[in-house]
Amino acid sequence: MTLESTTHRPITIGGVIPILPTPFLPDGAIDENSFINVIEAAICGGVHGVAMFGLASEYYKLSERERRHLTRLLVGHVAGRVPVVISIVQHSTRLAVDEAIQAVEAGADALMVLPPFFLNPQTDTIMRHIREILRSVHVPVIVQYAPLQTGRLFDAQVFAGLRDDFPHLTHVKVDLVPSGPYVSALTSCDVGSLVGYMGLHLPEDFIRGVQGVMPSVSVCPAFVEMWRLLPHDMNHARILHRKVLPLLNFMMQSIEGLIACEKELLRSLGCVLSSHRREPTSHLDSVQQRELETYTSELRQWLVQSKARNG
Repeated sequence: MTLESTTHRPITIGGVIPILPTPFLPDGAIDENSFINVIEAAICGGVHGVAMFGLASEYYKLSERERRHLTRLLVGHVAGRVPVVISIVQHSTRLAVDEAIQAVEAGADALMVLPPFFLNPQTDTIMRHIREILRSVHVPVIVQYAPLQTGRLFDAQVFAGLRDDFPHLTHVKVDLVPSGPYVSALTSCDVGSLVGYMGLHLPEDFIRGVQGVMPSVSVCPAFVEMWRLLPHDMNHARILHRKVLPLLNFMMQSIEGLIACEKELLRSLGCVLSSHRREPTSHLDSVQQRELETYTSELRQWLVQSKARNG
């Protein structure tokens, strides 16, 4: 779907929109050079947008000040080449609205809202939270539907009702396995959808009407090629998907495991200096490390390449 951003340029949300990581130095400080390198590698790999502060960005280990700084850095470096999607993660409605307004003022082209889930808020308060954010901005908004992480289930009709009241709610990001039935339910309600969970079932989701995928950066070249093939050569798209699926399944065993694998891959590919994650986190054991190295060797042509210099 195409809308206009605050800069009045047409913005299309769809295709391959990776969730960017937050690179850290070994002492835990944010590595800005590596962050810029990852952004550049993704864009040069042909992505259709970039997103920040998803679960794979380790947003829950960043201060509000760090998030604001990374937003400005991201928007400034992308410089309009692809749409920038910023996730709104505050659980307080007032703070979330402020965060949404600040992100748009900083130059975000679209927002992704993670509904509040801490201490199990009531459904009507969650819906008011989303509505207040939608009232506060006019850029495209994606709502993240992640029931395994948030513990909340919503019928697709709920999002259709929100979209009817707020047409700039353009998509729901489906972080769910299996994703297909929910994608079909959204499509039948005329609500756009994107899929996360490393696109584990992307060919099926595409048949059901999904409009984009939000994987990690390391595997973007594979997904960009898949997305190119899907409309006119489903057979070869499926062949490529099956080729990378073992790696995707290996990475997607848990969120912290995904982050660990992603940072190890990006380090080995020269995109970041360190695979450091802020504690508490999970760590790959020696067997997992060897498995990841094997996948890297076998699939190197479908993994991202460093396009900038750290230093």
